[in-house]
Amino acid sequence: MWLIGDGIAIAAALYVAYNVRYNLAWLPLIERLTPITERYALVIPLAIPLWLALFAFNRLYDPRYQLVGLGEYGRIVVGCSIGILVLIVLSFVEPNLSVSRSWLVFSWFFSIVFTSAMRFAIRRIVRAFRSRGHWLTRTIIVGANEHAKAIARQLSPATESGIQIVGFVDDYLPRDSEVIDRLRVLERPTALARVAREMGATDAIVVQGAIAWESFMEIITQSVSSLDGLEIKLSPGFYEIMSTGVRLTQDGFVPLLALEKKRITGLDAVLKTLLDWSVSLVVLALSSPLFGLLVLLVKSTSPGPALQPYAVLGVREKPFTTWKFRTRQQKKGSEGTEDHAFARMLYRLGLDKLPQFLNVLRGEMSLVGPRPVPVERASAYQEWLPTLASVKPGVTGPWVVSGKAVDSLEAEIRLDLYYVRNWTIWLDLQLLLQTVLRLFRGERPVTKR
Repeated sequence: MWLIGDGIAIAAALYVAYNVRYNLAWLPLIERLTPITERYALVIPLAIPLWLALFAFNRLYDPRYQLVGLGEYGRIVVGCSIGILVLIVLSFVEPNLSVSRSWLVFSWFFSIVFTSAMRFAIRRIVRAFRSRGHWLTRTIIVGANEHAKAIARQLSPATESGIQIVGFVDDYLPRDSEVIDRLRVLERPTALARVAREMGATDAIVVQGAIAWESFMEIITQSVSSLDGLEIKLSPGFYEIMSTGVRLTQDGFVPLLALEKKRITGLDAVLKTLLDWSVSLVVLALSSPLFGLLVLLVKSTSPGPALQPYAVLGVREKPFTTWKFRTRQQKKGSEGTEDHAFARMLYRLGLDKLPQFLNVLRGEMSLVGPRPVPVERASAYQEWLPTLASVKPGVTGPWVVSGKAVDSLEAEIRLDLYYVRNWTIWLDLQLLLQTVLRLFRGERPVTKR
């Protein structure tokens, strides 16, 4: 499905680029030329398998990298860009393959758009089949401690992850005892092979430290014999407290996991910073007249300052002050507070967060990230702080775009942890786009801190 879909998308992109280049008379800055049709009749059919080979080289047909976040679209951009570079090199090496430079530009653009659209459509097809119980990897979790539960929650729902947890095997809980969400202990880890056959499971996730050492060693030693038909995956027992990423190293031919000092490093950190600064500068430049108007409106309709400070925790739990437009005022004749006249408009359109773009420019916040943790309530987040504080808090984040699905603090934290551990620049772009769409619809998070 992926191979055929990509082939159709690439062929359509190259032919559409040809028609746009040579058949549209209104294109500016492009000289009108008569195409050498025989040359394109040779180049386009040759370019399609070339593109598919480059996609395969970029692991776009590797099941381990398909349907996994937005990184798939990034690989499409890389594959299409390399495809255009190869065509440029071929045009220099073989003059008979020389083609229009503007056609190459259009081909690059349309190949990315069409292939991404095709992959998006395939994802919708896969999700529809998964919702009916098809194309799911039935998986058993070995161990039933808190780390195992966290993994089960992370893999839910199955329509998103493609992994259907069928149950647990554990050394310490009685058989048939419920672990989480009606998932039960099926048997002891020593019976993993039999349980996998009975449940139709093809994968097993072994949570190191959640089972007895003897059971763990037995599973490892049997992984190439009685467990040969079952793919064994190991999860470190420190999953829930791991606050930074890891990388595989080999010291003296010994494979080791090295903890990264920062969650987002290298080119990823550069891309995220560029996104933060560029968008924040544009937003503040365009909204500067509105900023002043909002200050006047808030101060004229309710007594008190227009901006309200909030002490929150940043990277490495370092406290700083962020600001919002005030939405509350003192009730007349009582000690409580209520929304002032413009509070609903400010909150509905997200304008109350406008001052936080200044925190982004100061490097204290990011456009997208976990929800800022209030200093006064930090003790309630102590279990998750090592992970939450490994990146900058965000003006927006997964808690904004998930709507009614975030109906509790635990649900919100779970989304924040997923964001931190699975961050890509494409995820940031997706969350920004979803935030804009939700603000146009006037939708804001259900839970408030």
